[in-house]
Amino acid sequence: MEVVIAVTSKETKSTPSTTGMEWSRNTSPFYPAWVHSTLGDFHEAQRAVAARDFDALAQISEHSCLKMHALMLSTKPVLVYWNEATLTAIRTIKELRDAGTPVFFTIDAGPQLKAICHPGFGAEVEAALAHSSGVLSVWRSGIGDGARLLNADGINHD
Repeated sequence: MEVVIAVTSKETKSTPSTTGMEWSRNTSPFYPAWVHSTLGDFHEAQRAVAARDFDALAQISEHSCLKMHALMLSTKPVLVYWNEATLTAIRTIKELRDAGTPVFFTIDAGPQLKAICHPGFGAEVEAALAHSSGVLSVWRSGIGDGARLLNADGINHD
């Protein structure tokens, strides 16, 4: 798979992730349900990866991402890390997917959108996000070498 990152802000977050999550834990009525739901999401994502089911992975990844941001919206004080360009980039990814491009998005506690797509579609996703209103820059990369077992010294056992 390929990853395309849409940079929508170069500003430092006003609320760091750890602080924001602590606020969520202490103030959001949805926090316990969100925590409980993450284990199911993790297992569903594992099944999707094992089955090489990109569509299932896309669905659970986006849903999990949106649940986390919904939690942040229910926090006191409210946490909104997205900006207008983040929302535009989400729409861009949905339009690409509706047109048949195998792509989905995720967003951590910040405004940058990460688009994950099948190999060979990165250039198309990159171009679409580069033309999304408010996107400052776009970066493209692969996922990495994958998981492997290391010993305590960090030596690969393969």
